[in-house]
Amino acid sequence: MNIRLYNSLTKQKEEFKPIKKKEVGLYTCGPTVYDYPHIGNLMPYIIWDVLKRVLKINKYKIKHVMNLTDVGHLTSDADDGEDKLVKASRETGQNAWQIAEFFIKVFRNNLCSLNIDEPSKFLRVTDVIKEQIEFASILDKKGYLYKISDGMYFDTSKIKDYGKIANLANVELKEGARVAKNNEKKNPSDFAVWKFSPEDKIRDMEWESPWGLGFPGWHLECSVMSRLELGDTFDIHTGGMDHLTVHHPNEMAQSEAVTGKLQANYWLHNAFIKYEGAKMSKSKGTFVTLEELRAKGFSPMAFRFLILQNHYRKPLNFSLTSLQAAQNGLEAIIRTIAFYGKPKGACKKLEEEFYEAVSNDLNTAKGLAVLQKVIDSDYKNSAKLATIYKMNEVLGLRLEGLVKNAMDISDEAKIILEERLKARDNKDWERSDKLRDKLTALGVEVHDTPEGQKAIHIKF
Repeated sequence: MNIRLYNSLTKQKEEFKPIKKKEVGLYTCGPTVYDYPHIGNLMPYIIWDVLKRVLKINKYKIKHVMNLTDVGHLTSDADDGEDKLVKASRETGQNAWQIAEFFIKVFRNNLCSLNIDEPSKFLRVTDVIKEQIEFASILDKKGYLYKISDGMYFDTSKIKDYGKIANLANVELKEGARVAKNNEKKNPSDFAVWKFSPEDKIRDMEWESPWGLGFPGWHLECSVMSRLELGDTFDIHTGGMDHLTVHHPNEMAQSEAVTGKLQANYWLHNAFIKYEGAKMSKSKGTFVTLEELRAKGFSPMAFRFLILQNHYRKPLNFSLTSLQAAQNGLEAIIRTIAFYGKPKGACKKLEEEFYEAVSNDLNTAKGLAVLQKVIDSDYKNSAKLATIYKMNEVLGLRLEGLVKNAMDISDEAKIILEERLKARDNKDWERSDKLRDKLTALGVEVHDTPEGQKAIHIKF
């Protein structure tokens, strides 16, 4: 089945055509590992996980690379403020290396909780400093860099179509808004490739370079890592809408300046999550972490389910109410399919409808609607279950495991069920009802079916 993706570079939906037959080079902008990621930070990785799953069911071999930014990302995306790791170090008393190590583990645990397959390769910025200096040296030799008091900057005026991915040529670049106010820069849109260490401060992370002691600019890492692992031009580059106006134009400009080639053929961007109507912001406190949601009794799979109900290019307004509705919906699916028996056969027509939906720009919302069609259909339960489990290979909701877990009830509940069976055999309906109440108190649901009583305990 043909895969169609919305390409931010061309501003249209296009059929995906890889550079190499049945192989995909995929790069994803990863996290800056200075704090717990909030759910807005994590949401894109669910989307790109679905992308990978869609590619896999279409028999593509995927090489997926993701950066871990452990140095160089300043508190402003536009090269002003201080390094986020340095700021976290000052606030916690730990050094930057310790902070990065801890939050890399947190991030990877979050991916696991959300059933997100890890990339083929993680690369830490601090592991490729040599390669970044070499890359920046090429830019310097070609005349793209110039020196000001705080670092080496890229001259964006030397790129004829700078900012083409965001149509920045038609956007007035106001200093103090999209870009940092800096009177030394030749152009407002110019960005740091190498930052100098402050003379009056000692940094945990700094390196010698041809331009002096310092550290790489934020945008440099993705150009270097993607080229290092995927080549001058690769298939798909993913990131958030916030990367469209700063990070990706800069990354693209410096990559093309070095190679003379388009960095990636397809650029995919996800929209944002708002938290009860407000932009998610750590500085303003309008955010929530996955750990906090779990503490409130929500399953990570409920959050994944909520994300899949929305198209990735449409903004999502998150609330605890919407998450609770998603968790209730997921529970309802488990409660239904738990009694379908063993998977066998297929609902071919609906399977095709599902794959068509998710292959059309990752339309998981429509895909979930098709899953509900399967549940509501007249197909045999065994065929329904087989089809739903195939769909779950794309959705990644751990349905098989959740069903198995739901059917695994405690020994105490099993004893009560046996007593209830005896009561029903003796037509002691009053005792049967009391025993059902006991089971309910244990979180166990009992269903009386033509095949006898069946019980589940939905737990995440």
